[in-house]
Amino acid sequence: MKDIEAKSLLKKNWGVEAQISALPSERDINFKITGKKNYVLKIYPKVDASLKIKLNLQNRVLKFLEDNKVNTSPAVVPTKSKKLLINPSKNSAARLLTFHEGTAWGVKGEHTGEEIEQLGRLIATVDKNLNSMKISKEERKSLDASFIWNMLQAEKLLAWSSKIADSKVQAVVDKTLNNYKKNVLPKLKQMPMQVIHNDGNDYNIIEDKDKLVLIDFGDMIYAPKVVGAAVAAAYVGLKSNDPVKQIAQFVRGYHSVNPLSLDEIAIFIELVKVRLASSVANAALQRSNNPDNDYLSISQKDVPDCLIALDKFDSYFTLFRLRNAIGLEANPNAKAVRDYLLVTKPANLLDKSFSDLKRVYINWSFDNPEIARSTKEIEDLMAKSGAQVTIGYYCENRNVYQGEAFNPAADSARTFHLGVDVGMPAGTPIYAPLDGVIEIFNNNSTHLDYGPVVILRHKTDQEVPFWTLYGHLSIDSMPDWKVGKEIKAGGLIGRMGKEEENVGWPPHTHFQLLTDLCGMGIDIYGVAPRDEIALWRGISLNPNLILGIESGTDAHAKISPASIKSDRRVVISQNLSLNFKNPVNILAGSGAYLFDEKGKSYLDLVNNVAHVGHGHPRVVAAAAAQMSVLNTNTRYLHQTVVEYGKAITSSMPDPLSVIFFVNSGSEANDLAIRL
Repeated sequence: MKDIEAKSLLKKNWGVEAQISALPSERDINFKITGKKNYVLKIYPKVDASLKIKLNLQNRVLKFLEDNKVNTSPAVVPTKSKKLLINPSKNSAARLLTFHEGTAWGVKGEHTGEEIEQLGRLIATVDKNLNSMKISKEERKSLDASFIWNMLQAEKLLAWSSKIADSKVQAVVDKTLNNYKKNVLPKLKQMPMQVIHNDGNDYNIIEDKDKLVLIDFGDMIYAPKVVGAAVAAAYVGLKSNDPVKQIAQFVRGYHSVNPLSLDEIAIFIELVKVRLASSVANAALQRSNNPDNDYLSISQKDVPDCLIALDKFDSYFTLFRLRNAIGLEANPNAKAVRDYLLVTKPANLLDKSFSDLKRVYINWSFDNPEIARSTKEIEDLMAKSGAQVTIGYYCENRNVYQGEAFNPAADSARTFHLGVDVGMPAGTPIYAPLDGVIEIFNNNSTHLDYGPVVILRHKTDQEVPFWTLYGHLSIDSMPDWKVGKEIKAGGLIGRMGKEEENVGWPPHTHFQLLTDLCGMGIDIYGVAPRDEIALWRGISLNPNLILGIESGTDAHAKISPASIKSDRRVVISQNLSLNFKNPVNILAGSGAYLFDEKGKSYLDLVNNVAHVGHGHPRVVAAAAAQMSVLNTNTRYLHQTVVEYGKAITSSMPDPLSVIFFVNSGSEANDLAIRL
């Protein structure tokens, strides 16, 4: 249809006179209408009975969302005669939608974790609302019709995957689709189904400042909600060298609005891969049929690379990231390992128990301006304190690493230490705390790496595997190592290396407790990215479960407010709301003021304000004294409870004489309403 014909159609049916310009489209004809209000005029040149049902359903879905106050998608604009769909000619149809200004998601090079979570919440909000929408048998039949973008029919794509030009990419597509057909589709068909959008690709998401809009409902199908979630998630990591991280961020946002089950999480990444494989296969098919349509290749520069990256990514590590995204401990085996170690008495790592050694802690954190870093500085510290062994903290945010991956300016810098460092003179023997088998070893000789390092595999009484890692050992320890060699608890593993063997570190052993090697082998992270601490805490457990150092080893280093906010969405109930658009990270209070992580003060006028100020020394002392004697509830007789109640009621006017002790103002209001 020409512009002049579209203008005439617009004026005649909607009474709109405005500028008109063509928009790209895969199947129909689209025009942008620019005037007092902006619209999209969608024209369908060939409409049969089946397509008419689909178009009317699209209109009904958009109206349903609008009526449910889900203002995240276009609205259908009725004609002057109140029609939502018209027939300009016998076999054509047209409708008018509101146009949302902004930029397509795919145009922007990178997105923050918060933006990706926001996208997840958008898709989840649409899915959650559409779950309650009832459809007719006729509409259901149209949604189930043969369609190359219906994931429930993805096995059909194997018929034309041979059209993919790159043999390497074709092999991954075929592998993905065959695995889906055999192992995933049967599970998917057992899940509840509903109407889903099914096309949240990077050019159907419009960004308008802080708002996201989902457009183009033309690919709707009837399928489990996880399919629509996986479709949208497939596009968030297209430009990333770590797409699983972005996919997990999307899942976190989605789950916070429309929770995903463990069964859905278990197949999620495979569904993402199927969508990418479908995109590659269908683009090859469509290009062969219509080689001049550039729109058909709009995402194809990045899709094959992303699919290959996901295919190579360790499946367990992927699962751990997705579990962490929905608020679960990353490795489901972590609890079994922890429970086993809590009732197991390990052998000593050193010649003596840590309880028999005088210890001094080494602070290598960003908070310490004077880090004892060299061998001599460590020796001086030990001599001054009379210590026999140094201890370096677990989950300490460290300022001692070098290299691009450890750049402290980056949000994802690897700066959080995942082991416990045990420091003594070079040559100190290191023993196996548990029965184990050598899994892997190497001399990681790059500057500031481990030097000689060995990993032992262990198992719980329930056959659950776990690993311990020993880094910075001596080169003369290595001849005794052999993959598969058994080492009994108390058996010699090796000796601490010198600084030159440790490739730049003073003599110590990095001791780490791992529930999985995440496909990384000997290069499993010993230092975690600062924006994934909760994830790595669920993979690399606190080594003190084995070491048993009474004074503890966990630094509990501060994480960023952004990470706290993200974790909170899936750990803390949503009905516990936050104040402010950008919530404040409050760490301390004194008098009438609160203080954030940077020490900035806030006059406290909104908190449940302590009447005598935060941290009043008399109140703190009284509370500490009472808790050292008794801290229980009002179900027991206690003189102070009655005296305190009487002191309060005595300040009230008659006849008020009975008191209820409650936890907060909100609880008091709830009780007052009940009374």
